[in-house]
Amino acid sequence: MNVKNILWYLGVFLIVEGLLSILPILVALFYHEPCSIFLLGVILPLIAGLILTRYPPMGLDFGDAMLLSSMVLICISFFGAFPFFSMFQGNIVEVFVDGFFESVSSYTTTGLTVLPQEAYTSGSINYHSLVFKRTMSEWLGGLGIIVLFLSILAKGSMSSVYLYQTAEGIERVTPSVEHTAQIILRIYLFYTLVGIILLWVFSDLNLFHSSCAVLSAIATGGFIGSVFKANSIVVNDSGQFIMMLVMLIAATPFTLHHFLLSGKLKRFFNNIEIRTLFIILFMSVFLFSSLLWLEGMDLTVDRIFQTTLGVVSILTTTGYDSGNILHGEGLEAVGNAGMLLIFLILVIGACSGSTGGGIKIIRFAVMLKAIHWSIKKSSLPESAIIPLKAGGKIWSDRDLDMITLFFFLYTLFITGGFFVLILHHIDPMQALLLSAQSLAMSGLAGTNLAIQPLTVKIVLILQMIAGRLEIFPVLALLLYITGRFHRGAKKEKAGIEKRMRFIKRLVDIK
Repeated sequence: MNVKNILWYLGVFLIVEGLLSILPILVALFYHEPCSIFLLGVILPLIAGLILTRYPPMGLDFGDAMLLSSMVLICISFFGAFPFFSMFQGNIVEVFVDGFFESVSSYTTTGLTVLPQEAYTSGSINYHSLVFKRTMSEWLGGLGIIVLFLSILAKGSMSSVYLYQTAEGIERVTPSVEHTAQIILRIYLFYTLVGIILLWVFSDLNLFHSSCAVLSAIATGGFIGSVFKANSIVVNDSGQFIMMLVMLIAATPFTLHHFLLSGKLKRFFNNIEIRTLFIILFMSVFLFSSLLWLEGMDLTVDRIFQTTLGVVSILTTTGYDSGNILHGEGLEAVGNAGMLLIFLILVIGACSGSTGGGIKIIRFAVMLKAIHWSIKKSSLPESAIIPLKAGGKIWSDRDLDMITLFFFLYTLFITGGFFVLILHHIDPMQALLLSAQSLAMSGLAGTNLAIQPLTVKIVLILQMIAGRLEIFPVLALLLYITGRFHRGAKKEKAGIEKRMRFIKRLVDIK
């Protein structure tokens, strides 16, 4: 592992982070708000980045890229936390954890918040700049700073291939990784701008709230829902419909949108993840509507629409809550059965190569195919060769083993978080949902996180980071920290290479 090389790339990311952090200052100046709370978030990453980029870079190998992706997310979340520190009270540890939690929630596009409600109400001194900072961080996290880096700075070396694969785990639209990243960036910007214009024109929101809403929704972040509730902002039906479309777009692979926008509709809708996404969506709406009907509620057009919006918010792991299914009347009406359904949808999550979280639909679809394949295979002679086909490719037994391992690790993370939460006296069902939400990067918290102890917040931070990076880069970083990846004897180096090849196979099947 080349530490200096990794630090150079980390330095570039910090410089980009520092420059982009100027934008909330411009918003503060425009709305005549104090901008002092944002200055350290600009100056410190720029200084750190300039220091780390003193040495010329070399190509990254896969292990270095794995470690770098984890370090980038942690470091930009740390520097991005400075504007939030002034919003909290308590000792230095409590303030640091709360601020870091808020920043991690932003860059991982989770949407959970521990900010005091008065911090993001219209009467607060930094209302516009703080809300913009929060939603802008979600937007950057959804895009993936690594993809942004590739589209602007990468030079075509193997380094870019490794970083792209670690960050997105999706197929290339073109043979060039940089060109593919640039296409994704243009598509992301296109949907963001179109969404802002449509929401501004057809809803009753002003330009500022329309912009922040789309920045949050296209990243499947969900924080804007907390802002709307805190300020009693009601979005009309047209605006909610636009928000629902934006969330659905964000939950599908952005490489496929290249084909959609190119008029290749068949290639888009024939994709196994797209088909599975809509099947899950329609089934979930039907099940929730049935539960509401069984509880004696009339299934009016408006209620079905709000139910659909709520399901889309859950399935895309956005966390934008219309208020009629995830909280209050809706959640109480569907009871534990509805909460269990929410949990299952959260765990499945969005598509690969999207801004959403969860296990990802491609893994879920392959596992469903594997069940039928296993039954069929067991009824034939052992000598029979029956390939497992899903999503236009043949999946080997090793691929299936890796998917199964990911399911196991994902379940282990949820279970571990669940036990920590119930040990801190959180209701078991709420603890299960909160653990799944943080790992799936969904902001559907029905629990007041601001009053939770530090242990709960730290566990949720770890889960959000693991969910954003899809676990394996985090495990690589932990293994490195424990000394298992240090460069030493030849035997140890061979073991390192073997483990990194194993992790690479895990990431290859994203």
